Amino acid sequence: MTYKQALQKSIDDLSVELVNIAKKIFRYKEIAYKEYRSAKELSDFLERKGFQVSKNVAGLETAFVAKYGSTPPHVALLAEYDALPGLGHACGHNLIGTISVGAAVALKESGILEHRGTISVVGSPAEEAGGGKVALLRHGVFDDVDVAMMIHPASMTTGFDIAYAIDEFKVEYFGKASHAASAPEKGVNALDAMINAFVGIGLLRQQLPENVRIHGIITNGGQASNIIPEYTKAEIGVRALERKELDKVVEKFKAVLKGAAKSTGCRLKITKQTSLDNVKVNAPLAQALESNFRSVGETVVKRTYEQGVGSTDMGNVTQKVPGIHAYINITNSENIPAHTRKFAMACNSDYAYSAMLRAAKALGMTCLDVIEDGDLLMKIKTYFKGEN
Repeated sequence: MTYKQALQKSIDDLSVELVNIAKKIFRYKEIAYKEYRSAKELSDFLERKGFQVSKNVAGLETAFVAKYGSTPPHVALLAEYDALPGLGHACGHNLIGTISVGAAVALKESGILEHRGTISVVGSPAEEAGGGKVALLRHGVFDDVDVAMMIHPASMTTGFDIAYAIDEFKVEYFGKASHAASAPEKGVNALDAMINAFVGIGLLRQQLPENVRIHGIITNGGQASNIIPEYTKAEIGVRALERKELDKVVEKFKAVLKGAAKSTGCRLKITKQTSLDNVKVNAPLAQALESNFRSVGETVVKRTYEQGVGSTDMGNVTQKVPGIHAYINITNSENIPAHTRKFAMACNSDYAYSAMLRAAKALGMTCLDVIEDGDLLMKIKTYFKGEN
């Protein structure tokens, strides 16, 4: 039996356990930095299977690193497991973590790691809000990693990705309270400043390049209807397909915010909360995964902007080490947008769980390709250096 055959048999043998784990995580629907039970499900499973598990990594209570092997090359598989507030697992993170864990355990049980190679599962909290992988990068988790990979649920299967770089800001305006009826002229209206800012952003959009996004919500619009608001707060994200383009747009965005402050007499405070880079796809690695996708029966399609584009902290990882953020079709090719209730339902379907197992096989076999094929690893590293 070849290593790939052994790996696929291992996934089949683990299938009931893996599906049960994914279903539990779906029910837990724990949001960013609160994924205690979800992280425990995955890390405990890995520990039972012989992995050395470190918890509370980078000071994050729900982060972990599970490792097996001690020789190069070192492949990291990313596990996500946070849900969306109010929507649950409407992005399919109950599947992502289980795909990576299944692939890692099957790789270990194939026997290859007794001879060469190291596999790590990096448990990454708060992808949806907070960018846990950024903290893990700062902590040095990826310093000795040769290749990093993960597979995300979608309405398509591909080894490639297109993702926005994003900067997320907390925007605050400080004014002066006064009675809204008897002495409005004595107040400084922070809500006026915030409304002016959103109007300015709307007008700015006409002057922006294609494929740029600015979007946000007002989280504090004032204190009471009969009080001139002395304080308002918003959360706003700015996205572009390349970091250099994003930096230019952010400067224009900040100018709009400052103009709103000046026109109303309010004080402005801008706090950058998250900064995520665009995904830098490693083409040789993506092509290797696509070959393995086909071998397990997946129909691979070309990744296009029209299919929809988001942002991910995996982008920061791919700027540090050769990596990919791939996709697996879990909707039977029905075009269902992520972050919707319908997509959440799809992520808890029989079709999704069967796709999850195929993804684990394809991911594990790609790990084998990287470990066994020195020429492939050289191409991956050369491509990464050339793109940098």
